[in-house]
Amino acid sequence: MPNTKVQEEVLNRLRNVKGHVAGIERMVGDNAQCKDVLLQLLAIRSSIEKIGIFILENNAADCLMSENIPPEEKEKVNQLIKNIVAFLK
Repeated sequence: MPNTKVQEEVLNRLRNVKGHVAGIERMVGDNAQCKDVLLQLLAIRSSIEKIGIFILENNAADCLMSENIPPEEKEKVNQLIKNIVAFLK
């Protein structure tokens, strides 16, 4: 992940998930209701999927774009990436 901003964003999101998992561990230890634990697990799953989409979107842009691509081709690539991300959401 060569882009430092993207890397830092991914790390922040992963740290958030890590904290969320710790919260679920406490819930289980405190005998929380199954439905509440499942709801929190669903939230983590959603967060992980969003992290994956974020990485994919940024990686696709880095891989498919070069400095010597004409502006109209850059727009086509950007639209393709947007379409893929929209489909995955």
